[in-house]
Amino acid sequence: MDRDVGASETFNRDAAGEAAAGEAAVRQTARGDHHAFGRIVEAHQRRIFAYLGRMGIDRATAEDIAQDTFLRVWRNAGQFNPKRGNLTTWILTIARNLASTRLSRPERRDEGLGPEAADEVVSDLPLPDAELLAAQRRMRLHRALGRLLPADRALLAASYFDDLDVADIARIEGCSAGAAKVRLHRARVRLRQILENDDA
Repeated sequence: MDRDVGASETFNRDAAGEAAAGEAAVRQTARGDHHAFGRIVEAHQRRIFAYLGRMGIDRATAEDIAQDTFLRVWRNAGQFNPKRGNLTTWILTIARNLASTRLSRPERRDEGLGPEAADEVVSDLPLPDAELLAAQRRMRLHRALGRLLPADRALLAASYFDDLDVADIARIEGCSAGAAKVRLHRARVRLRQILENDDA
């Protein structure tokens, strides 16, 4: 039991240290420090790309949105408020809003969700049965996610893939925790219905 307490204290200390370092980097960025901004980009770019990818956004569009996200971080670093959430949540909120705006444009609604996106999963090499089934499930899920509204995709990406808690999701979505729970439940139901209809 003592070992668990020690590990928990170490984890909390590490998380607090990371939060403090992130807050310091944002303050320095607000003063125009390019090196501090570089540290923010380096620390968050993979997570942003992964988040956007799990929303079903193709690589080129994700790169554009990520670039716009970090540009906004640079321009608005002085507006970051650690009392409203941590740095990662703030950056994910910016990325989510940009992605939703981009995907809600009529000419962009299906952006990144065409058949070529599923082709990226397929290889010319023969796959063992288990790997083939897993690849087919990923393609099926990717197609189903593509049929959801961008807001639903964002919720599911934050919940399942980024493993954020409801409070962080609510901050990203700009709603209460209760509303986030309801919206997440509805998104799960929609995804399940799409998957079940595909099976029929």
